[in-house]
Parts: sequence; structure tokens; C-alpha cells
Amino acid sequence: MSIISRRGLLTSGIALGFGAYAWHRGIRYPRLSLEPEALEYHRKTKHGFFVYKDLIALASEEASFRAFAPEPKLWLKTNGQPLTIKVHNISKKATLKVQANTTIQIDEHVDGIDRELHIKETEDEFTLYWQMPKNEPIRFAVIGDTGANSELNACLNRALELDADYLLHLGDFNYIEGEYSKAIKAFNNAPMPCFVSIGNHDFHDNGLIYQRFREELGPMNNVFTINGVRFINLDTAADFLPAHSGNRADLLHSLVESSRQSQPQQQIVFTHRPLKDPRPHDDHQITGLNEVAWLTKVLKAAGGGYFLNGHVHHSAEFDVEGIRQYTVGEGLGHEDIVLQKKVAKLLVADISAESEVQLNWQALNIPWQAHRSETHEAKLKYDGRLRQLEWYKNLLT
Repeated sequence: MSIISRRGLLTSGIALGFGAYAWHRGIRYPRLSLEPEALEYHRKTKHGFFVYKDLIALASEEASFRAFAPEPKLWLKTNGQPLTIKVHNISKKATLKVQANTTIQIDEHVDGIDRELHIKETEDEFTLYWQMPKNEPIRFAVIGDTGANSELNACLNRALELDADYLLHLGDFNYIEGEYSKAIKAFNNAPMPCFVSIGNHDFHDNGLIYQRFREELGPMNNVFTINGVRFINLDTAADFLPAHSGNRADLLHSLVESSRQSQPQQQIVFTHRPLKDPRPHDDHQITGLNEVAWLTKVLKAAGGGYFLNGHVHHSAEFDVEGIRQYTVGEGLGHEDIVLQKKVAKLLVADISAESEVQLNWQALNIPWQAHRSETHEAKLKYDGRLRQLEWYKNLLT
């Protein structure tokens, strides 16, 4: 009896310990899994030691990084050897700055949104960072749900036509097999830096696939500030159980605390799933237990502002519990095909240090010949739109 009791106590203790761990760490659903650990931001190489902020270290090369914020930083302690560093996803307008106690000789080569730095021999500690022009407005184009084929390229070209400095992608670039690689290639070769939120199709597909997102695009939750506006990249790709768990909650709680200590900034959240589906009688939105209520409460405590999301292949704006929600999910332009006319939109956000954020809808204007995603035909069949399906097949020919 005592053995059974000890075993029972041991089992109960393990269950309680796991429950407490999961209560903070969180469980993700669908594709049930523990919330992944936060990314590390340091790397030791044969050339020295790096600590980086707003960057991820890419596995492809020893000293290669991708920025996931407009003004990233690198702290280096080198061992005296010459060093080459590659940094991807930097605006052409951004200028390299160096903080050091001695003169550091650096040659910087700019190739689109890529930088290659050749650093002369030095045994010093120094910081590299990139800075956008001060007192100049910055423009973000915003779109989600593009897939990774010709529609994504059309969205990038449209953002360029609209003079966007950056693109905020709201997730779902991976609908069919092979699109993950295509999308990452498109983001890396884009005419402007792209900051990407993870979508449900990017998080899981017949199993968990988010690890590639973290290795090649960045964290699933992060924050950056530019021109006095705070941007929060928020993970809503899968439900959190409980809602207040995981890296997302840790980030939001830190922002709430900082807002208590200082005047809240203007704030823009960009994410995948909406707080509320803009279409009557539809529920294509965040569905986790108490998740919307918790998110709206903590986001308002952190400063409120704007909530930009995709997931719904539609464009709309309205208030949700005091937060202005913009649904910007027409990256495939599917409603163009349903209505047989161009109606799809993207959003443009103009950020200035001297004025309020300006958000404006613009025509997406995807060329008809760019509607090539396999998703169109599948959706038309699923929705029983046989007339539009016949029209679309004629369009492809």
C-alpha cells in the first residue's frame, strides 16, 4: 500500500510540476505542442563573440544575420582577425553607425537590402547599428495571405510603386508544398525590407513547421520602435492555452510595465488572425479560450492603438473593444476573381515623429496574369462558385 502511495505521490508530483510549467510556458493548438523557448541572441565564432538585437543569426554562414526591425544592433568582441559580416533586410536609406573607444576601419558594401561589412584587424569591443534618417516620414505597406508565387511578387511590386520603405507581411505565405522556400527567397530579394508575422499555414501543415520561420525569418513575437511609433509583431498563428502564457505574454507584460513608467507611444500591432471576423455570421478569428478578452485587455493596458491582421481574405476596418482593427488579408486578390473585377486592397501606414500615424487603403491592383496560385481553384471549388471557376480557368489560358 505504501509503495502504491509513493508511486501515486510521485505521479501526482510530476503531473503538478508539468502543469505549473505548462501554465507559464503554454500549450499551442492545433497540432498540440509546448510553446517554443525564446530565441537566443548571441553567437561565439572563431572570430570572436557577437551579441545582437533585432537580428537572427543565419545558419548558412558563420557571421550572417537577418534584421527583423528597421534599426538593428550588433555588439562585437573580436579576436584580432579580419572579419566579414553580412546583414540582410536593411533599408537602402539606413546609415551604418559605429560606437567604439578606438577607430574601427570598416568597408560597407550595399546591394539592395543587403549589407556586407569588411572589418580590419582589431582587438576591441564595439557596436554596429543602422539608423534611418531622422525627422523624415517612413512608409509601411501592409498585406497578408499572399502565398509565395506570383501574387506575392505582385504585392511587393505594388508596395514599391507606392514608395514603401518597408513591408509588413501578416502571415500565410505557405499554402502548398514548396511555398516556404519560395517565400523566403522572395522576402530576401524584395525591393524593401520585409517584417513577417507568422500565419497558421506557416505554423503547421500536417505537423509543426514553425521552426523554419524562426531560423530564417525571425521570432514569432517581437517589438521595435521607429519614429516614435511602437510596432508589436504578435503571434496568433495557433491558440495559446492558457491565453496568458508563453513568449507572447512575457513580451506584452513587459510592454504594459513600461507603459506604466512612461507615456505610452503610438502603437501598431501586426499579426495574422483578427480579434473579430469582419464578415457577418463568420468566425474566422482567434478562438482560444478567453484569448480575445485577454489580448484586448493587455493591449489596451500597453497603449491601445491599431491592430493589423490578415487571415480573412477581405479588407475591413472597425473598432473591437476600443482597439481599431484593420483586416488586410487580400494578398491573393481572391475577391477579384469572385467578383471578376479588381477590388482587392492593401494598407499604407505613414509614420512621422511629428504627427499621428496615418493609415490609408490603396488598390492592390494585382495584374490578372499574376493570379496563378493553386489556392484560387481550390477555394472556388470548395465554395461552389462554378461560374467563377470556369471564368478563372479561361483567364489562365
